Amino acid sequence: MKLSIGEVIVTKRKEKSWTQEQLANAVGVSTPAVSKWETGATYPDITLLSPIARALNTTVDELLSYQNELSADDVGELTRKAARTYETDGFDRGWNYCQNLLQEYPNSVPLKFYLGNLFQSFMLMKPNMESQEIRSYYRQSANTYEEVLSSGHPEFSYHATVILIGHYIMLDELDRALELLNRLPKARIDPDLLYPSIHALRGEHDEAMKLTQENIRRYLPRISQSLSVLCAHAREHGDMDRAYTLAQVNVEMTKLFGVSGEIAYPDVIKTLVSREDTQNALNCLETYAQSILELSYDYSNNPVFDRLEEEPQDTSYIKKVLAQSILIDKEYASLTDEPRYTRIVEKLREIAEATTNTFRD
Repeated sequence: MKLSIGEVIVTKRKEKSWTQEQLANAVGVSTPAVSKWETGATYPDITLLSPIARALNTTVDELLSYQNELSADDVGELTRKAARTYETDGFDRGWNYCQNLLQEYPNSVPLKFYLGNLFQSFMLMKPNMESQEIRSYYRQSANTYEEVLSSGHPEFSYHATVILIGHYIMLDELDRALELLNRLPKARIDPDLLYPSIHALRGEHDEAMKLTQENIRRYLPRISQSLSVLCAHAREHGDMDRAYTLAQVNVEMTKLFGVSGEIAYPDVIKTLVSREDTQNALNCLETYAQSILELSYDYSNNPVFDRLEEEPQDTSYIKKVLAQSILIDKEYASLTDEPRYTRIVEKLREIAEATTNTFRD
């Protein structure tokens, strides 16, 4: 970490309208010594920090640019810089940049949390990693989230717990995952389900309908994810008919509600691959690739979600992640010799390699 003590000395000295000579006399050094401090050529001896701080009416912490806690704006700016580094320079440089930030600001719980989120978002940018390397990254990420959890920060502890559960499942440390899961509050009633009824009884029907639509949209991904788990379980136990039925139910649900099928389609494709139904697997993969290309979260013309008022979302990064997830998934390996698969992959590579502006101002 490069110290900015020289810049602080210059600023504080000028605030007092002092010359370099006056500061030199106040702390008992030569004028050239002060000049070297201010240009960064040398640093003051540690025994001089307190005299310099007193002479400039500041503290040693401020002299060393020490920050106990970053402001929300600082955290936001550093997170955006980290995201841009991931985007423009690739996963390795993005990861290293984040690790350097964590060393530079070890006391910032919000920064740890948000940089951890970036790791999860950009993990798919690094294809063809061996399982041991993946585990190593998740281990380091888990350690960071454990620090967030142990801080007891009211804003981030709950979400850190949820993320850690996923990390420990990934690391096959199921006892720790279960321990953390048992810590989460067990709500018998979801309060979000009560708000629409109360608003309706008060005659506030527009608000009631809006909240109801928000609930539907929020629960759909949970249902889709649960169906995916059931489908994966059926595939693992060789029950391909059940797996295919569950996957199709998932796809039809996404079509019925007019939402994206990024969870549903891969299950259908993988089930068809397991059944060695290559042509239908390719048909479905082609449909999925096209749906990624056309991905939109604009629900303005959807009768189920027509009360939701949202700004249009830039889906370029999400498209990139979804395309990349197919390109690195080894469960599609049996399709690689098919000419049609090659054409589909070329389309997906175009999406994956496209420039995104998701995190840019």
